[in-house]
Amino acid sequence: MEKPEAFDVIVVGAGAAGIGVGAVLKDLGLENFAILEQHKIGVSFRRWPQEMYFITPSLPSHGFGHLDLNA
Repeated sequence: MEKPEAFDVIVVGAGAAGIGVGAVLKDLGLENFAILEQHKIGVSFRRWPQEMYFITPSLPSHGFGHLDLNA
């Protein structure tokens, strides 16, 4: 597959919020997007307080019907 030169959406950061936005974009059927990260993907999770290491998955809890990642 050839890499596109332009994207419909560019997400800056692959922490909790960036990963969540990527999941929602895929859920909406958008394929032409990029998530940019300066360091490693998800590295911000390691900076969270220990009591936040286990976060249960969220269920659709809003009128849009998309996954709520608490991001």
